[in-house]
This record gives sequence, C-alpha cells and structure tokens, in this order.
Amino acid sequence: MKVMEVHRIHFTEIDSTNAWAKEHGAEFDPKKLTCITADVQTAGRGLYANRRWVSKKGNLHMSLFLAIPPDPNLSQILPFAAVQVIQKENLFVQIKWPNDVLVEGKKICGVLVENTPQGVVLGLGMNVNTKIETDQPTTSLKELTKKEWDLENLALAISEKFLENWQKGFLALKEEFEKLLAYKGESITCKIGEKILEGILLGITDEGHLQIEREDGTIHQIFSGEIHQLRSN
Repeated sequence: MKVMEVHRIHFTEIDSTNAWAKEHGAEFDPKKLTCITADVQTAGRGLYANRRWVSKKGNLHMSLFLAIPPDPNLSQILPFAAVQVIQKENLFVQIKWPNDVLVEGKKICGVLVENTPQGVVLGLGMNVNTKIETDQPTTSLKELTKKEWDLENLALAISEKFLENWQKGFLALKEEFEKLLAYKGESITCKIGEKILEGILLGITDEGHLQIEREDGTIHQIFSGEIHQLRSN
C-alpha cells in the first residue's frame, strides 16, 4: 500500500489547532494527512470540557486531519504512535485508557479526537521541552531525557508512525497496545458522568472499549469515562 504523504501547516500562535482543522477541513487535500502544529495555543482543549491543555512554547501542539469517516480506534492508534516514537529513549511508557500517555506513571501526552462532516481531527498535546504544572502528576521529555527536542522532527515522526499504524489497522496492533495498558489486572475506578464503577481492568475490546470485572464477577464494557488506579489504604 502506498504511504500517504504528510502535509505540514505551522502557526506561531493559534487559539486551537483542533478548532482550526475543523474549520478548514474542507480545504485540505483528502489524499494527504494534514498535520497542523503551533508554537503556542491560547485555547487548547482536553478530552473533558472543563479542562484546558496548558499550551506553553516548547511543547508539542498538533492536530492531524484525515478525510475519512469516524473510526473509534483512531483514539488508540495516535497515542500508540506517540509511545512508539518516545519509547526509543528506553523510557517506561504506558497508555492510560482511553488515550493518555504516561511515563514513569506521570502524564506526558493527551489526545482529543473530533469528527466533522469532512473527516476526523486528532489533536495531540505533549509536554516536551517545558514541564507543565497541573492538578495531575506530569512530566516532560526534556526532564526525562536531559536533552532538548526538535518539535518539527517529533511531529513528523509521530505523524508518519500514526499513518503506518492506521494502514495496518488496530487489530494488528491490539496485542502490543494491551501490553502498554496502564493498570491492567489492577483495581480501578471509572467515572462515567456522575456514576463511578469499581472493578479489575481486564483489557480492551477490538473496538477499543474498556473491559472491567466487577466484584460480583460481571464483565462491563466501558465506552467512555475517566479511570484511576484504586489504591489500597
């Protein structure tokens, strides 16, 4: 299969690369993967509406646009690509379902996937050369590797690895993805709206849904939610 070309668009400052991609998706070449990056985002967004991704200069703020119908596995394929790129530094990297990347148990990257009439927008924010202080434990690539990272090369490497994985299909990646799954086999809580479920994280389905086993032995599939490791007192 011919590898799709990556078309790069870069801004010094923008409100949100995802918002811009959604607004201009009809203008992009549907035969290419469009990669939009920015030095600074003034209104970057996270997976949850009440959270903002702090977007300082020196970190990676990027959105990918694919002119395809909605695909539920894209939100696993993109963080998996990011992991493959940074794993080369011999870091202990995990994926916290649905699509956060953790290094040494601290968040380094988040993904937001949005569907539009023209295609799919995949936003990725990664702490690279500046550590971000948030209400969650975080880290950065520079802090971990003691070196400055070239953001342009990093964005291209993740884009190309994403394309390679997307063309393989998620089922070809699922076994390796599950090896990276944080808290697998452990007790977790999963917040779904106002409801909180507790159980053992078993793994994911072929569609990328979470599977947990409740105390009564029933298996639940989780389509969306926020999980946390349940620590014993």
